[in-house]
Amino acid sequence: MIRPHVPCARLLASFAALLLAAALTTACGSRSRELEPGTYRAVLELPGGELPFGLDVAKEESGVVLYLVNGEQRVRVSEVTMAEGHLTATLPGDGSTLTAELRGGKLTGEVSLTGLGGERQALPFRAAFGETWRFFEEPSTDNADVAGRWAVTFTADQGEQSQGVAEFTQSFERVTGTIPAPTGDQGLLAGEVHGDELFLSRFDGASARLCKAKLDADGDLAGECWSGRTGRQSFRAERDPEGP
Repeated sequence: MIRPHVPCARLLASFAALLLAAALTTACGSRSRELEPGTYRAVLELPGGELPFGLDVAKEESGVVLYLVNGEQRVRVSEVTMAEGHLTATLPGDGSTLTAELRGGKLTGEVSLTGLGGERQALPFRAAFGETWRFFEEPSTDNADVAGRWAVTFTADQGEQSQGVAEFTQSFERVTGTIPAPTGDQGLLAGEVHGDELFLSRFDGASARLCKAKLDADGDLAGECWSGRTGRQSFRAERDPEGP
């Protein structure tokens, strides 16, 4: 009997192991380029920081469908294409689009939308599969109560002031509500209270809004709101349970 030379046997075994590893890598890489249905934590980057929102992916008869989630509000996005790990979606806004690359359950790309002055804005975008939290992965258990109606005074960067009314609903740390935007938009904001700080956001395909505020010693809210990359207002809000 002729036995194979030991070095040759080892070489054959190493070659087989390399082939197996290559096959596994190819299979895993292929799966990593597939958009899994389920919940993603999505984030846009604004000058004021991260603007988080919920992103649900569903596979329907027509194909892949996205849902932009802000509290109980769900905006359906049906014009979606997914090819070779590249996602393109036409959003509800005037010419708004989402483009991203998918790798390992994470999307990275940008959202293009029309800003307050009519100019096009590109906002960095990312999303991670399986994450369901919004602003904080670990919520605070000792939180201020912001529920109710608030009289708000806004101050633009140029010093111009305007008044409005904000209304919030709160359940433990979770908060939803409205704060008037410079455009008069009253879209639903969603977020949470973390200690004595309030964090709210909304992305509905047409507009991106982020608001942050803190309760001061007088029980008033003082903070800022950003609309896209260029729209910024500071505000101060006092409780107004009676209203006009």
